[in-house]
Amino acid sequence: MRVLILNPPAEHTISEYPDSGGESFIETEDFGYFPPLGALYVLSYLEKNSTGHDLFFKDCVAEKISQANLPQVIRAIRPDVVGITSFTISLIDVCQAARTIRAAAPRAHLCLGGHHPIAFPFEAAALAEFDSIVVGEGEKAFTDLVTTLAQGGDITHIPGVYTAGSIQAWKHRVHKDNRFLGNLPVPAAYIEEVDSLPPPNRAYIRHISYRSVVGVSGDLATIISSRGCPYKCTFCDVPYKKYRYRSAAQVVTEVEACLDMGYREIHFYDDLFNITARRVNDLCREVAQRGLRFPWSFRGRVNAVTEQSLQLLKQAGCRLISFGVETGTDKGLRLLKKNTTVAQVQKVFRWCRQFGIKTLADYMIGLPFEKTAVDIQKNIDFLVALDPDYAQVSILSLYPNTALFQEAVDRGLVAKGKWEAFARNPQPGFAVDHWEEFFTAGQLAEFQKKAYRQYYLRPAYVIRSVLNTRSLYEFKTKAAGLRKLLF
Repeated sequence: MRVLILNPPAEHTISEYPDSGGESFIETEDFGYFPPLGALYVLSYLEKNSTGHDLFFKDCVAEKISQANLPQVIRAIRPDVVGITSFTISLIDVCQAARTIRAAAPRAHLCLGGHHPIAFPFEAAALAEFDSIVVGEGEKAFTDLVTTLAQGGDITHIPGVYTAGSIQAWKHRVHKDNRFLGNLPVPAAYIEEVDSLPPPNRAYIRHISYRSVVGVSGDLATIISSRGCPYKCTFCDVPYKKYRYRSAAQVVTEVEACLDMGYREIHFYDDLFNITARRVNDLCREVAQRGLRFPWSFRGRVNAVTEQSLQLLKQAGCRLISFGVETGTDKGLRLLKKNTTVAQVQKVFRWCRQFGIKTLADYMIGLPFEKTAVDIQKNIDFLVALDPDYAQVSILSLYPNTALFQEAVDRGLVAKGKWEAFARNPQPGFAVDHWEEFFTAGQLAEFQKKAYRQYYLRPAYVIRSVLNTRSLYEFKTKAAGLRKLLF
């Protein structure tokens, strides 16, 4: 079997933060390009556990393969099976890519995976462009699918794999799996022992230069050291709620493999890297014992940070931590169910500066408790006073299966069933909702632009940023960001 895993083009991705003219001040590519590791995990598991296949991997986004160029790629590969990864906001491109593949390889079996089938399994299975879907984690499920197709067997008995017909058996049955966000109505594929998975085979993507806007090079490797996040923030749609982590030894062995391949920096792309200080300490000690020196970063929470863990992180080469700060009052943090306090945030950011670890504050505006322009300005002022090395200011986006989305539906701020309708028939013109009780989406976009300019155009910040620039890559990304802010 000739098997292709595809990350489709991103030409029609639904914009999260459009202004009144429909344009976004901040685009996805402004943050850099990251490899679709989930899809690469699936292909690497297949490579190890099923023989006799020719395997291919295409990241259309990073490789700049357009919808127009995709037919020649498919004709060159001539796949028998194609797995396409997806998010719901990318569904227009996903379906267009599937139609292109069907035209170029009419006998190929097309399987849809990724986040979208988890959020909307019935709607995903009903899409005419696909022969099957995988709900949940796809490593074993997709491997069993390929093996069964090669043998001419029945794929409908594979856990997590569904067709338009087989999923109907669950239409009127009650099923709940608390390992997933919301009430997942069908049984899903799931990997309990993540240490049992082979690491992603980066030979498939080594020719691609991935990067982060807050990185130090244009040659970034991402690593997933854990899966899931047990916290229940009211705005977050991370689907996996049970936290599973890999051993420190296995993670650092993967780091070594990346460094041996010539990667120049590492970013841990976990939903939650530092669930406990002890886990972080174990990883840092493993790095130190092996004598490794490399710049690395991760996404984490302030309530799991200790002064000792930050000392160990610095000693182990950690360069930057991205913290989900979100808002600047204790009341706001409680309403978002962040399980953090303003005092914790301020203390941890102070410690990071003391130890020389750079910080990125993930922040939001347009929250339900921001009822006036003064409220939003106070929130922005807190971010400025916190003074992290980088700030990412988002507008609250209301995503299905989250508590805030349901509250918005209940209050008539969002039309019930709109996402399900889009999932059944993805068409241009769909928009991600924001909390528009007090401000329009266009007004919130203007607040976002103002927040970025207020933060990054401070003379003291500009001088500090220039003095702390350590590479040509950093200089170029900062210059590009400055142009964005000014023009």
